[in-house]
Amino acid sequence: MVIYHACYDLDFFGYIDTAFGIGYWIPFRYVIVIGFLLLVGISAQFVHHQKVNIHSMIVRSKQLFFACLAVTASSYFIAPDKLTIFGILQLILVASWLALIFVNRPVLSFVTGTVIFYLGHVIKLPAMMDPWIHWIGLAPNKLPALDYAPIFPWFGVVLWGITFGHLIQNKPKFTQLFTAEWYENSIGGKALITAGKHSLIIYLVHQPLLFGLFWFLELVF
Repeated sequence: MVIYHACYDLDFFGYIDTAFGIGYWIPFRYVIVIGFLLLVGISAQFVHHQKVNIHSMIVRSKQLFFACLAVTASSYFIAPDKLTIFGILQLILVASWLALIFVNRPVLSFVTGTVIFYLGHVIKLPAMMDPWIHWIGLAPNKLPALDYAPIFPWFGVVLWGITFGHLIQNKPKFTQLFTAEWYENSIGGKALITAGKHSLIIYLVHQPLLFGLFWFLELVF
């Protein structure tokens, strides 16, 4: 994600010449988004497998809500003609609550997730272009936005994450790589663990920092 946004800024300020949204940028974005949303589903399974942790949900939802407002507001100042209404953070906020229905139901999660992911790519309904329901997905085109991650197909990936989280909990061999002593004690492992604990902060601040850095360089040089 940081690499993607760094490249976007480099293009914006004219250091490189590329066209985002086509070619290899499409699978690159898919890797980023799928990684995000798989972790949302895995986390939902881990946190709520015994019972729904309402306190955790409320605290996290408040954080995400204000983060969503910050992203939408910043998109207005950066590109008012591409306002972010329902991007990845908005999707995570909604999906975190919808996912509670599927916790501890790995088969249902996988099947439903696959159907949602598939329908989100093959069904195109002109009526879904209405701005009030565009967040659901299934539209033939997306409205202008810096970020757009509708329920169809992306909630399907969250449900895959629940299935994968269930496998991790019940098949310890899936976690051996990430619990090995060499991983936890290595510099790279520690860095990833720390980044994982502060992923929302990293998401919110990395792009303003990068954009500000390139803007400063543009002024100076």
